[in-house]
Amino acid sequence: MSSVVHINGAFDLLSAPGSPFETAEIEALGQTYTGYKNAPPQVRHLWLAIKADDDDEFLIYEDERMTYGQARKRVMEVANALITDYGVQPGDSVGIAMRNYPEWVLSWWAIQMAGGTAVEMNSFWNAKELAYGVTDSGSAVMFVDAKRHELVSSELDDISASGLDVKMIVVRGEGDLTDGSVKWEDVTGGLEMPDIAVGPDDRAAMVYTSGTTAFPKGVVHTQRNVVTNHMNMVMLNVGMRLAEVSAAGGDVLGAAGAAESAPQTVMLVAVPLFHVTGSHCVMLPITCTGGKLVLMYKWDAEKALELIETEKVSAFTGVPTMTMDMLASPSFASRDTSTLQSMGSGGAPNPPHMVGKVDDAIENASATQGYGLSEVSGIATANGGMFYKEKPGSCGVPPRVGQVKVIDDLTGEELPAGERGELCLRGPHVFLEYHNKPDATAEVIDSDGWFHTGDIATIDEDGFVSIVDRAKDIVIRGGENVGSAEVEAAIAQHDAVHECAVFGVPHERLGEEVAVAVYPIEGASIDPEQLQEFAAELLAPFKVPSKVFVHGEPLPKNPNGKVLKRVLREQAAG
Repeated sequence: MSSVVHINGAFDLLSAPGSPFETAEIEALGQTYTGYKNAPPQVRHLWLAIKADDDDEFLIYEDERMTYGQARKRVMEVANALITDYGVQPGDSVGIAMRNYPEWVLSWWAIQMAGGTAVEMNSFWNAKELAYGVTDSGSAVMFVDAKRHELVSSELDDISASGLDVKMIVVRGEGDLTDGSVKWEDVTGGLEMPDIAVGPDDRAAMVYTSGTTAFPKGVVHTQRNVVTNHMNMVMLNVGMRLAEVSAAGGDVLGAAGAAESAPQTVMLVAVPLFHVTGSHCVMLPITCTGGKLVLMYKWDAEKALELIETEKVSAFTGVPTMTMDMLASPSFASRDTSTLQSMGSGGAPNPPHMVGKVDDAIENASATQGYGLSEVSGIATANGGMFYKEKPGSCGVPPRVGQVKVIDDLTGEELPAGERGELCLRGPHVFLEYHNKPDATAEVIDSDGWFHTGDIATIDEDGFVSIVDRAKDIVIRGGENVGSAEVEAAIAQHDAVHECAVFGVPHERLGEEVAVAVYPIEGASIDPEQLQEFAAELLAPFKVPSKVFVHGEPLPKNPNGKVLKRVLREQAAG
């Protein structure tokens, strides 16, 4: 019996009439989709439905521990303060710019309870980039840590000139604050449930992604988008496990019942929470199922292994380099990793050989892989367990809610199984729009609601998706998306640069690193180190090219004048 039979059987069980994941045809923004019949209309209902007891541990950060009861109280206090003290109205943008502190999680949920739009800003951005995010999103209220408070404060004159009066709530801040800023602990409000009017197609969150334009785009998620992604995550996770039970000839109904009373999931959160992977695919589903989040300020393999042992971590999701770092650690063999059940990869392609390495090295864990984008609120397909072993080059199958197809990029026609083409996605998890960029939105979402990812993929006869090439002009450096056009726009400002093109080159640990090919203006010369220093003044550190290739002749182009980055990659490899 093929894999797809077991998976379909598990999905049939989970989406059957009377199930919490029962599916039905739904109408949303002029489109008809398959959706979840019982999906909550607001994200905040997910918070209210958490079944964890008040005494259950929720957030762990270094030596700090917070229970669900403490979190519930603080979320409600901050939510009411946003409404009464800051005038936040339903749909208003409220920014979050901080590292992986417990307050990031609490702020996000408080914004949902107040009916605002949580704007998840990259905490690695420099001051100029943060100022762009603040003004572009219109975030008049910002939750920031001390470093982000300093950076935003340095740009307040320019932000004010745009017509935005920003108030900052500062987490873990010491010393003097700018006018209009207050410390987190001084923000307090009532404990009553805010009375707000928010519909399923109103805004809930916005994440910024670097794409083929010079500036990051704000990807707007509706309440329905975020809720659907959460339910997809749970359905894929549980469905894959039930499918394995079916394949082994076990009691699927019994396993489904046991899943409801499973021990608390303990998730190590090593990816940044501002990533859609960290927020919508890790923080959200683990919180909503009453799990525990063990937060890391920054990635460190030795610290991660220590936390896995001491906190008895059962699940981990990170970019593939994180898994590779842990397996290669000299202390790996001496650490107790027996509580680990799932080692997930997201944010970047996982090398196929990693499936076997994880299974061989970690006693009770199986490897999982997810494919998704900011534009689908998180996840589109998933692969795991025995099915991942069978098809280690595949990123898996979609859940029942969410269509996939591969099309010919010239004709737009859907291609048969096994043929390469552009991957398109459709469903109530697909984003609403790029904020303030209607033309960019129209370029990727067609009139039938299909999102054209730009990724080149195949779908086999069992429905398993394999990504064979990425969206052009994106460099994925250790899980961080770097938009080539943004880096090119910065480097092109150098007086000696006539032409430049940014692309990715392979890197053993990071997957890719950022490279740039430059052609100097006539009579000028370019020193690679000096060019990197110039770029560092304009870009966040992870976007600065680590490889600079200086060309003595114009960069290779096609007949339309477009630079052939494929040729540049081949030349760099040589």
